Amino acid sequence: MGKAVSTVPAILQMLKQGRFDDATPAVTQTLRDAAAESPQQLTEVAQSIVRWQGFFKNTAEATASEPYFRTVHTLVEELMGPDSPVTMAAADNLAGLLGSINKLDEAISLREKVLAHLTSRYRSDDQRVMIVEDGLRFLYRRAGRQDKADKLDGALALCEHLQGFERYLRDQGAHVVSRSRPWSANCHVWVYVDALLDCERLITGLGLPSCIQIHDHRGTHDGSERGVVCKIHNDGIMGPHPADASPAVITITA
Repeated sequence: MGKAVSTVPAILQMLKQGRFDDATPAVTQTLRDAAAESPQQLTEVAQSIVRWQGFFKNTAEATASEPYFRTVHTLVEELMGPDSPVTMAAADNLAGLLGSINKLDEAISLREKVLAHLTSRYRSDDQRVMIVEDGLRFLYRRAGRQDKADKLDGALALCEHLQGFERYLRDQGAHVVSRSRPWSANCHVWVYVDALLDCERLITGLGLPSCIQIHDHRGTHDGSERGVVCKIHNDGIMGPHPADASPAVITITA
């Protein structure tokens, strides 16, 4: 184990304790030491550093961490190059932090860069792409840029049995909240919308094929949802569960 690697646990402990003023110079020295040792050491150390994305008790603590996240991003970009996967991870960490303290314009710019990097290298249904896309969609919505959030949804189409259904929901006023792979089994791409779905009437009224079936899940720790899934392609469209939805949520039927 190199000298730089051995200092990482101490830095992570500082971060968990909220000692960002101590962690910032320590991480600077550690990353530079790792770069002087070897490219392999730098990669190992930098990956360990950027794995910590931040867990904060309140906004004040998150704000105090900003210099740390900026330092990590700047240094990793300098030492590993702007297109390094580790640099992109550091950029996304900084974007998440900035979004949490309402520096939305900079957060959006960073996350757009990360998404462009990923989409140039991976398929649109790659989990890495979908996670960052969801993060960017969240920032757009917080910034009141629903039009930009909606444009994200053109890159990853659902299967042929659900594409028309998704268009219908959009035409009725639904907005996509997430495109993701929430389950490890029998799940390709599921779209979550901000509207209750009257599944029985939608299936009948829109003449959806027999491979489209209702999915109803009321979890305890893993959330709840109600929508439809394609049993051939494992794609799905979900809304909130009626038992848990806010009274303000619209209902879409046919």
